[in-house]
Amino acid sequence: MNLLNFIPELVLLTVGVVLAVVTVTSLSWKECASFTKPFMTLAAAVLLGGTLFTLYNHATIFHSTYRVDLFSQGFKFLLALAYLVTVLFAEKWTGVSENRRTEFYLLLSAATLGMMMLVSSVHILIFYVSLELSSYSLYIMSALKNEKKGAEAAVKYIIFGAAASGIFLWGLSLIAGLAGTGSLLKIAALAPGLAGQPAFAAGLFFVILSFLFKLSGFPMHAWAPDVYESAPLPVTGFIATASKAAAAAILIRFLTLAELTVSFTALLGAAAFASMTIGNCVALVQKDVKRLLAYSSIAQAGYLLVGLLAGTMEGYSSALFYAFGYVMMNAGAFLVTLWIAQASKNDNPQIQDFDGLADRSPFLALILLLSLLSLAGIPPLVGFTGKWILFSAAMDKGHWFLVLWGVLNSVVSLFYYLTLVKHAYLEKPKDPTPIPLPTRLQILGLFLFAALVFLGVFPNNLITFTREAVSSILL
Repeated sequence: MNLLNFIPELVLLTVGVVLAVVTVTSLSWKECASFTKPFMTLAAAVLLGGTLFTLYNHATIFHSTYRVDLFSQGFKFLLALAYLVTVLFAEKWTGVSENRRTEFYLLLSAATLGMMMLVSSVHILIFYVSLELSSYSLYIMSALKNEKKGAEAAVKYIIFGAAASGIFLWGLSLIAGLAGTGSLLKIAALAPGLAGQPAFAAGLFFVILSFLFKLSGFPMHAWAPDVYESAPLPVTGFIATASKAAAAAILIRFLTLAELTVSFTALLGAAAFASMTIGNCVALVQKDVKRLLAYSSIAQAGYLLVGLLAGTMEGYSSALFYAFGYVMMNAGAFLVTLWIAQASKNDNPQIQDFDGLADRSPFLALILLLSLLSLAGIPPLVGFTGKWILFSAAMDKGHWFLVLWGVLNSVVSLFYYLTLVKHAYLEKPKDPTPIPLPTRLQILGLFLFAALVFLGVFPNNLITFTREAVSSILL
């Protein structure tokens, strides 16, 4: 066994151990801040480099329970990028009390480790342990605010998560019982012969339903608005980027191994239709920007499902491409929201708090503009390219109605995205004080700016990579 295959996981495990020691031995954040801040930035950079170093590694290890391939390593790079962005976001600590900041880093590392293990798991036991490690870390992170409302939202998150976990176990027990094995690779080989059995269909339905919870897709979406609103902003940003990427990964891997029947295609289509409709319609009336982005994420889950229900390599690779773009788009939106929250001294910024942003910080206003237009699917940004290939894959399989509905919903989404843009560019600021941006976040903003434009105009390399990554699942 080559330990080089585990560089990302080993980095996060080491970080977790160090932070656990620091948490136990330090009396206050002030005692460990001088060490923890630079340590976390360095750790995030090393993690990102480690994922790039192992990108093209390929191995099936631990008695075929853990798989390292281009698909898993590509998602680990995406998770490492979200981890780095969250570490940079956490510099201003909006919403996280001082005595819980080291614990925030510890939970962040544990959640990311769970997600990285999740995208490599090809056995039911490893899959479930990884899912719970990431989930419970997120549950606790969402409750780090010293507010009753935050605790209430975290409890709702836990209840929904526990229900999804129970449904997941129920479904897996049915599938594993019929197949006589816990290996997803062996289950995939047996799936064609089991597809006609009602118990197998029920198990597959329960598993996919539980995955929709992670993706915040209908009907498992109700937790998202309250958790987005009540969690500290760095936590909300991480849930909106890394958690969605991990959900897309497990859906793609599972659906690639278990072919969709006509009935399941219909169920995914209904979930996509409802997610797009509910997300965009309810977002139209939101005044809290975090809730607006939550309903936006529900709608975005619907677009992703449109690509997945194609059930082809093109559909899965287009979903992977969109997941990459979605992390960049959401990171840009939350970067601006974070600094608006800091400037307004309010962890739940309202739309009015964005008034005059172009006068106070032209750079932040530009990042906001590009991120929101990309989320709406306006060319030539990556969001447009992602939706184009998602909808093309669905059209090739005859899902023209859902594609049409997705295009109409994209038009609806323009109303609430452009409302934010209008406040940023056309309204006069209540406080004309310029908003300063540290050098590291300026570099992050420039990277996101370049990614949104470059991947939209020149997507071929990433499209080729996503096709190779999805093909590696079946090797």
